[in-house]
Amino acid sequence: MKSTEVNKVYELGNGNYCIKEAGSTNCYLLVGERKALLFDTGYGYENIQGIIESITDLPLIVVNSHGDPDHALGNCRFNEVYIHELDLGKLFRNDNPQMKKVALDYRLKKLPELKNHIDYEAYLNTTVKNVNYKFVKEGDRFDLGGKVLEVIHLPGHSYGCIALLDTVNKDLFSGDMVTRYNIWYFALSNEQAPFSMAKASYKKLQQRKDEILNIYPAHGAIPIDNSVIDDLLASLEDMKINSANDRYFQSFAGNGYEHHYKDTLIIYSRSRLQEFIEQDEK
Repeated sequence: MKSTEVNKVYELGNGNYCIKEAGSTNCYLLVGERKALLFDTGYGYENIQGIIESITDLPLIVVNSHGDPDHALGNCRFNEVYIHELDLGKLFRNDNPQMKKVALDYRLKKLPELKNHIDYEAYLNTTVKNVNYKFVKEGDRFDLGGKVLEVIHLPGHSYGCIALLDTVNKDLFSGDMVTRYNIWYFALSNEQAPFSMAKASYKKLQQRKDEILNIYPAHGAIPIDNSVIDDLLASLEDMKINSANDRYFQSFAGNGYEHHYKDTLIIYSRSRLQEFIEQDEK
């Protein structure tokens, strides 16, 4: 098992590994008896196939939690990737040198020590459009041998967000939808689902809480426990009535407001919040 300056590897137990790209995105390598699965590919600043091969030589399945650039631009390093069909267009829109340059400059400003470890120009010229894509849907299963991962469709942060649930070991690999880090909801409705759909997604997970022990999100501390599901659902309701003093938020990807509830954080736009309030009033 080898780490690099860009991608650090952490063993989680039970044949699971976290490959953390540039101190930010948690990509998960899940190893069974017959196959392995990589959940998310990061920005793809470097080719992580060498890291994967240092851990396992089993046939590899690659799956995206959704189509945001920090989860799926790394698809350029692989031949075949599974994604929900509602997010493929979003991924392709993000596949351009300008997006990659802005994101990479932002990351290098935070971590200048990575500058000599990323081939800047070569990265800007990568593309995910030459990959063979297959679509996943609610209820699909990936049988790795001794480990079966169920697809749960969780629209909210994007229309095509999915999580993978190992029902035997009660591990949920949740992408961006379930985390105590932050969740962005300030994009327009053609990219991000309304809060009403996020609410329904969290209610769906609530009904399965007894099947979930440890949650492994794409950002922040890991693992976290299943109480975060209740907190995220409550945070949506709290946001509707307690947002007046929320702090303004700015980032390279967009601007919004920060709503803190317990130790969860939702970053939203006023227009999306107003849409949520109006939908609930109907």
